[in-house]
Amino acid sequence: MALVSSTRLNCPACGLEQDVELVRSLNTRAAADLKRKLLAGQLNLLVCRCGRRSQLAADLLFHDPDANYFCQVCVGDEAAFAKAAQAFASAGATGEQRLVPSLNSLVEKVKVLDAGLQDWAIEMVKVLLLAATDGRDLNRVVLFDGAADGLLSWVLFDGQGQAPRLVTSPLAAYQRGLATWAAVRPARTELRIDRAWAVDALQRVVPLPV
Repeated sequence: MALVSSTRLNCPACGLEQDVELVRSLNTRAAADLKRKLLAGQLNLLVCRCGRRSQLAADLLFHDPDANYFCQVCVGDEAAFAKAAQAFASAGATGEQRLVPSLNSLVEKVKVLDAGLQDWAIEMVKVLLLAATDGRDLNRVVLFDGAADGLLSWVLFDGQGQAPRLVTSPLAAYQRGLATWAAVRPARTELRIDRAWAVDALQRVVPLPV
């Protein structure tokens, strides 16, 4: 099932007030169409007749019951993450649970899940990929995009978060990492598996280039 509501918002470009559909939770088994919209970048989107397309910042619970996977988008500060973590604990849900700060982060997590990969190892590969790029800027935006033909695909942005381009890395490097980094595999209670987590984990198993 899904929790969907309607809200009235003003277009940030032209100011036109309009009704917008806002999805607050979705179950992939019951609402496969909403998952398709999520991956296509069409979920929680204000599309104004003036031409402006604006992604809406809203909490959203994603649940894939077949994978026993939950991911909560938490909009706001640390209090929002703490509240979501408490909600997971109170619900007594089992399976993998994640907290992310944005819809784009959720999309990446779902792509990793659908590819049958482990997000913690993907985050570690991502840091090593950035460490090997010009400038070795670990803060650059790079997003997992898919896996095929022995390669992992990534969308890499420049230092200003612009100019996205597609890059690849060997799937074999990820597979070696699964074994090499087993000692830092996150516990089930670790809900925020992100860049900061990966940098800390890598520093415990391999020296990062400086």
